[in-house]
Amino acid sequence: WGPMIGILSQVLECSNDERSIAVCLNGFVYAIRISSHSNMSLARETFLNSLAKFTYLGSIKEMKYKNIESIRTLMNIAITDGEYLGESWGAVLQCISQLSRMRMSASGLDSDESFLQSGSKETKKKDTPSKSYFARETKTDASKETEDMNSRAILEAISEQLIDQVFASSVKLSAQSLALFIEQLVAVANAEIEGDLKKGITGVTSTMAGSGHGGDDGPSIFSMQRLVEIADYNMDVRPRLVWAQVWGIMSDFFSKNGCHRNAMVSVFAVDALKQLGMKFLEKPELSEFNFQRLFLRPFLRITENPETRQEIRELVLACVDQMINTRAQNLQSGWKIFFDIITVSACDPVDKISLHALSILQGILDRNLDQLTMLIKHDVHNGEMKKAEDLSSHERKARNSNAEDFLGMCRASLSFIGTRDPKSPRPIGVSMRALCHAAIYADLIGDGRVLPPVSGTQTSDPKAAGYTYDGLDEEEALEMVLWRALFEGLADGVRSTEKSREGGMGNLIQRGSVLALRAILLRHGKLFSDAQLKVVLQQTILPAFHDAVENDISPVRSIASESPAISSLDFLSEPLPLPPPPDDEGLHKFEEVFRSMDRAPTRPMGSAELLLEATFTDMRNGGGGDISQAYKFAKKDLSSNDQDVEQPFPDSWISTTASVALGSLTDISSEIIFIRGASGANVWFSTIGETYQLWCNGSESWLPCEAVVRIGTSEVNRFMRRATADLPKFVREDARVWANEIIKFYTQLLNHSLEIEQSLIDKLLRWKWRAYKTSSGKKEGSG
Repeated sequence: WGPMIGILSQVLECSNDERSIAVCLNGFVYAIRISSHSNMSLARETFLNSLAKFTYLGSIKEMKYKNIESIRTLMNIAITDGEYLGESWGAVLQCISQLSRMRMSASGLDSDESFLQSGSKETKKKDTPSKSYFARETKTDASKETEDMNSRAILEAISEQLIDQVFASSVKLSAQSLALFIEQLVAVANAEIEGDLKKGITGVTSTMAGSGHGGDDGPSIFSMQRLVEIADYNMDVRPRLVWAQVWGIMSDFFSKNGCHRNAMVSVFAVDALKQLGMKFLEKPELSEFNFQRLFLRPFLRITENPETRQEIRELVLACVDQMINTRAQNLQSGWKIFFDIITVSACDPVDKISLHALSILQGILDRNLDQLTMLIKHDVHNGEMKKAEDLSSHERKARNSNAEDFLGMCRASLSFIGTRDPKSPRPIGVSMRALCHAAIYADLIGDGRVLPPVSGTQTSDPKAAGYTYDGLDEEEALEMVLWRALFEGLADGVRSTEKSREGGMGNLIQRGSVLALRAILLRHGKLFSDAQLKVVLQQTILPAFHDAVENDISPVRSIASESPAISSLDFLSEPLPLPPPPDDEGLHKFEEVFRSMDRAPTRPMGSAELLLEATFTDMRNGGGGDISQAYKFAKKDLSSNDQDVEQPFPDSWISTTASVALGSLTDISSEIIFIRGASGANVWFSTIGETYQLWCNGSESWLPCEAVVRIGTSEVNRFMRRATADLPKFVREDARVWANEIIKFYTQLLNHSLEIEQSLIDKLLRWKWRAYKTSSGKKEGSG
């Protein structure tokens, strides 16, 4: 090979005879073909690089006939023998990139550099000193003239179709050759973006100062655009498994450049992803595959990168919004990526981004909810839902995947409720809207429009699939997979320490989270078994209420009344009255008025959603909690007649929310637990009954303040009035069990109170005795 390349190179370098040039170029073609087909990579690389240098692309030498023919020969080799070029594709693609620059320069068009660099064409001209008419021509001027001549020669001799043919022929490459081709194209694209491509080709950099046209050394996106074309050519002709391997290479490139320091490069990378995403989503996803999730992941990686610019994060959300609006009917596993992007954007410090993310989620709920919650055909047989044991392995996998996607949507909404950087608090309206989403999800689960997974439960990792409650049998644990994420997200809102004031009212997020839990349990609590309801209360709701009380460090904790009969805590919020039933006429009126608002959904409202929307409307307008009359306040909302209500101690959870929270437990006790009869008595005593006792008397490790004690005793009284009124309606056995539980409750409550009272009396006597002895000792000493 050595003598052969020496002869060919020498003749091609020295001769201008067309026949000799043709013979030499044919020699290069056959040498490259033989070495490529024989897997002789060193020989192939040597001949191909030598031929690439004879093109003079990227140099400042004047191009002749032999150089133009070398370019044409290199293109034909790429088209004919591309399958066997392997890593040698790099030299070919570098030359094609330079061809594009020079053709653009000769056409008089501005290069990519003019809008990719921060300095504009006009700025460069301004910085260039003016030259006198009699000034001597410099070396730079001569180089510029040579490059312009070369560009014109290439424009006339090399057609754009020849370049296009190289990339179009990629569809004929095998999977392995295509992967190598794309690897080299990605490398060239990265070199273009960094502006050092010429050095990579010839070892000679241009000495030009820059013209603003295609001959400059600045950044370019030519190969990035060609990468999009390659993906477009191959997307539909390649098997999905092959395409997944190829896309792994491309996705890393787009993810990296979507966060590039040059804003325009990032814009083009994200726009390229959008073009490919729209193309990829034209066809529905094949069953048992998650290619959409793989294909759309670069959007998530760009959003998660802390170095991504604000405008790029906004652009990603705009792309997501467009893809959902135009391709939602074909989305399957891709939903998870979109929900993850929304979840990340919810915590973005820029309000514009978090609001846009919430609007996308709201649009999904209003327009695409039926598609997301549609029961798949294999879940139904002869009009009845199949049991888990009757499902095939594919059907079980699909059921689990659908449940996980639904939980992703739930977490996306709940992420708008959690805390954000205190220096940039989230708008209250965003969190309140997300709370309404939680009620929508509860209605979907309660109505059976979303099915639980059929396997894979665990109780240790909240972020992993199958997270559920401990202490349940397998079937009950699977049913609670959908519910636990919802309840835990709302519980985090209850115990949140974020200040949330608006219109003189405080702790709106915390109070709204309590009201969301109340609405969900009052409307759907009957669906839970005794064991399920017990673990929800013990493991999620009651700990959240207790944490919120302990986290309150406001002055309310230290306020004490002069006597039990004269309270200094009249400012404490009042518990809400029981809501009307779902078929209440006032609620129907509210829904009619609500639907006339611009923000109202077109879909039917669920029972929990309707109750929560009415409750929020009543709270926002300072109503007294009569939800049947909330439609009157909704009409005020139409005319934007909001009322500001000044609240004392607005940042105190005890002052603003504790009464509503414990009152909600009273409502759950009387409306959900009490009506279960004897089976509900044990649930109540070990959960809400113990909470009543804790708030009234405290424990060895925790002592409640007076405000908490007064709230606790008031709620005990409310529940007992309801229980004694309904107890005669029970059958004898249920009435007996409940009577025993109530007597046991009061016995423990009073005994504990007496123990506390006796302990205080003993302490007081000891203090007085110690003071008496001290006083007596002083008198004897003085005597």
